[in-house]
Amino acid sequence: MMKTSLIRSKAFAVFCLLFGVFGILLMAHHIFSYEAILRPHMDYLIENQIITNDKSGFTFLRMFTNESNIFVDVYLILFALGVFGNEKLRRFTDNDGLRGGITLYIAVTGIIYFCVLLPFGGGTFPTEINGVSTGGMWFSNVVNTWNHLITPVMFTAFWFFPVENRKIPKVKYALSYLIYPICYFIMCIIWGAFDGFYPYPFLNGRQMFGMLFKDKVYSGAIGVGLLAAVVIILSAIFFGVGCALNAIHNKRIKEENKAD
Repeated sequence: MMKTSLIRSKAFAVFCLLFGVFGILLMAHHIFSYEAILRPHMDYLIENQIITNDKSGFTFLRMFTNESNIFVDVYLILFALGVFGNEKLRRFTDNDGLRGGITLYIAVTGIIYFCVLLPFGGGTFPTEINGVSTGGMWFSNVVNTWNHLITPVMFTAFWFFPVENRKIPKVKYALSYLIYPICYFIMCIIWGAFDGFYPYPFLNGRQMFGMLFKDKVYSGAIGVGLLAAVVIILSAIFFGVGCALNAIHNKRIKEENKAD
């Protein structure tokens, strides 16, 4: 039988509860500090390409990084409440399909950040503008570290400690995990076409075309083709990582059952 004493302990539940609440508070700070501190400098920031979000702090909720972190935070809070005695929440959070999907999303958040966004995008918020301090906005760099490094590593490690003693269908579950990211990509592309904000440059066909074909007139057909290619490639990454996570889960179950 899978040894889950640590996972089911009240001490770990308290850790999960505090981690989840802290993550939600960080997200709130990120949104409201942007509104209060950076918005007054928006013209300068946009003109100098320091930041691309010219909408509002709440627009950050359209970013996959932040949505995947919210999924983790809410799950951890519900998981803790389940351990504290709420049987409905315990059964809900014990679902490996749910837990596997959330693990996949936050794991890909970390992978994409370290492989793509960090090397090419920087991703830091300015601590001063024209010699004037942006005050508490420096803390948003701490939020970025939490969302892109600490949470992905912690929650992915959580997957190595199954809460149910049963194998899961590797491919079937991995395919079900794709529902949210594919819907997310499509919604971002459609929404961006209306208000001009794309959470990531690879979801903007015109911007990708400009990066690849700098001296050519934009072609809508090629732009759509690039977007389709991005969705297919990213979906393949999600599917591959999902299958790997499910294989890890099943191997852990097998090893523990052999040990028993």
